[in-house]
Amino acid sequence: MVVSGGEHDIEAHTQDLRESDREVLELLGSDPSAAVGFQGIKRRLGIHPERLSRALRRLERDDLVEKTDLGYRVSPHALSLLSPTAIRPATPAVPILQTFLPPEVDLQGLAGYLRGKWFGDLRWYGLMESREELTLSWLSEDDAIQIDARLRTGALSIEAHLSEPSQFPAATVAAHGLFQHIAQAYGRVRMNG
Repeated sequence: MVVSGGEHDIEAHTQDLRESDREVLELLGSDPSAAVGFQGIKRRLGIHPERLSRALRRLERDDLVEKTDLGYRVSPHALSLLSPTAIRPATPAVPILQTFLPPEVDLQGLAGYLRGKWFGDLRWYGLMESREELTLSWLSEDDAIQIDARLRTGALSIEAHLSEPSQFPAATVAAHGLFQHIAQAYGRVRMNG
């Protein structure tokens, strides 16, 4: 999972990590550019909130995880220590919906409005931000489906990551429900311009 890096030997770091610390680091390392909310980590790993809080504090103290306004993500220091094989690619996304958004929709405002909200069986998971787009993610209550809403200027796409193909019908229903909430939300946020 890890290699030595520069003047810091990762062995010293990993020997001090507890099992819950490793689980959190592996989860956040699986998508280094994403910020995952506390509840999303708790739900994905099934860790008791108190145990998760302690793990996150230890990882922050050791500069392996950083807390942002959007959630938790692996730190640049941790990324310098992780081997490329430690960063696992996500399961392939299944496209569900793709549509145009009015170009004047304030994407940051829309993401801010949607962030942290639950919709039906979908529970907030986290947000990934790049120059080109914002990706907001929700998990189904049973953790079998992850729905991603990808916002770009003038465009919205909704994708699903499935634990098994039989989840596709449920993912389609969840994605369409999420789309309804997004459509209502962009009417509420201020438009650019």
